[in-house]
Order: sequence, then structure tokens, then C-alpha cells
Amino acid sequence: MILYFTMAHLLHRLNASSSDVNFKLSCELIQSKLTVPEKSFVDSVLANNNPEEPEIVLPNGKRYCWYFAIGSMINPISLYLRQITSMISYPAMCPDHKLVFRCFNGIADIEACPGASFHGVVHLIPDYQIIRLDEIECFYHRIITKCIDYQNQSHTVYAYQIKVKNQSMGLPRERYLDVITKGCEYYKVQPDYINRLRDDQPVVPRKQPHEFESFNDFPSDVYYSEEDLQKHNGSDPSLPLWICINGKILEYAGIPSDDHPQHNFQQSFLTFLKPNLAGREVTNVIAKTLYEPLYKLPLTNEDICDEHRAQIEDFYYNTLSSSEHHTYWKAIGRLRQ
Repeated sequence: MILYFTMAHLLHRLNASSSDVNFKLSCELIQSKLTVPEKSFVDSVLANNNPEEPEIVLPNGKRYCWYFAIGSMINPISLYLRQITSMISYPAMCPDHKLVFRCFNGIADIEACPGASFHGVVHLIPDYQIIRLDEIECFYHRIITKCIDYQNQSHTVYAYQIKVKNQSMGLPRERYLDVITKGCEYYKVQPDYINRLRDDQPVVPRKQPHEFESFNDFPSDVYYSEEDLQKHNGSDPSLPLWICINGKILEYAGIPSDDHPQHNFQQSFLTFLKPNLAGREVTNVIAKTLYEPLYKLPLTNEDICDEHRAQIEDFYYNTLSSSEHHTYWKAIGRLRQ
């Protein structure tokens, strides 16, 4: 089994204080923008609730889903940036399962483990938003499980589990665990659980700006227009797919054959990539998808500072250089400004 960390990483723990100020400002900003549903409406929806089902079906056919978040979607800012609006959110414990981190980037996964338990946040969301999450969570499939709230009431919920079996264990990035623990605090998850994540879970530390890496291995005099980039959005099978990260254009080699060991992984990646990132400059999209509490809330392009842009490029430089991706991408030029 490949383990994506070093001994130095095993010694590093989350430093949450560095992002506290910006996270507080971001929470205040989204709270001023959100509309809280009327209690009478919430009560009318809950009147149709069955704790044994992960969905509420109203008499008019509308549906709402109980969703148990275990990773980024615990965090209220991540919810807002992905346009997920929860009618109700509350902390809960998932019995007979444990939280693990997998793959190169150390993404959260739920794993059956009799006698174990871990905590997360339950959100009640419209069914069209769970469908949106199915698209966003391209490396996961939706499962049904049980959770227990802090009043000891059980409920059937949806959760997301990594699709491809037997993925290697990895360490979460410091940014990712910061997003999770801040969300846990916001929704009042048990402090003991939060402290265990902060004190016991090793992380890959955030890089300092001088450590950021970038895409440089391409001809310095090759430039493409926005129109050129848009043509390579995956809709024309005769053209290779392109994305642009911080002004650098990357070309995708395509999905390998069905019998290739990377086929399923690359297929899942392309499921997200093609409708969301292909044929466009993706820095502003990634700033919202991979929320970083260190920086200003990225509601517009102007909100994303140069350091944040460099951090996003560094993330993708390292991700696309990993064993899952390194043979599939090459830098081919710059986007003409």
C-alpha cells in the first residue's frame, strides 16, 4: 500500500489560529446574505418526517434530504460557496463507522467499523441540491447510513463514500482539516471530538508563499486566446480537453483504456472536470470549491489576491504531479490577457 506522507508530516498538527480572523469575517458576511426559512415552513416540512427514511416527501411531491457531512461540507462557508442551503443543521454521531483520509490529497471517507464512531453535521437540503452534490462529489457515491443526534435520536441519512475501493490511506492537508474543524465548532460538534482531530490527526502543513510551486515547463512564447480555450471544453471529441489555472493552460491526454488500473479514477475525475472546469480559467471556481479560510471570502475575481491564486496553482501543480495524474497532463502555454 502506498502511503502519501513522510515522517515529518506525521509530526505536524493543525494550526487553526492563523485563519480564525478571516473565517469569522466570512461567517458574518454570509449570515448577512442568507435568508432564514420561517419556522412555520420548517415545521410543515418536518411534519412529514420519518426517521427511518433519508428523505422527506411532501404531499405536493417536493422532497428534502437528510445529508450527513463528514468533510468540507461540515463548514458553513463551503456550503455557501457551493450554493447548498440547509434548512436545518445539527451535530450528530455516526455509529459503527470511522472517519479515514485517503488518496494523495487525504480526502475524508466513511468506513464501516463495528464499535467505532465519529462525528459530523446533518443538513436538511432540497433534493435538487443533493443531486448537485452527487456531481460535485465526483470521487464519491451516495450511501445510506444511520446517525444519532446529541439528544440520542436516531435518523437515516445520506452520506458520501469514496467510489473506488481500496484507495491508499493519506494525510489531510492542513487547509482541509481546518475547514472541517471550524465547521465542527460552528455547528457545535462535541469539543472532545474536535480536539482529537486537532491534537491527534497528522496533517500535511500549509506551505509558505515562498514554497509555492507553479507550472513552468512549457514554451515561454506560446499564448492562446479565450476563444481558443473555450473550443477545448470537451464537447468536440477531435480536440483535446484544456483547462487554465492562474493563466497557465494545461492539456489532458484522455481517459485510459477500460483495463487500465487508472481507468475508474480518471473517469470519476473527468465526470467533475468536463462540466465544471473544461475550456475555462478555473482559479475563481477552485477558490470556491477548495475553500481556504486563510483568505478573504472569494465571491468575485477581485476578492482573490495574488497569493491566493498562487496557492491554488501550487495545489493543482502538486495534485496533477501525483501518481494518479502525472502522465495525463502537460502545460502547453499561457492565456493571452
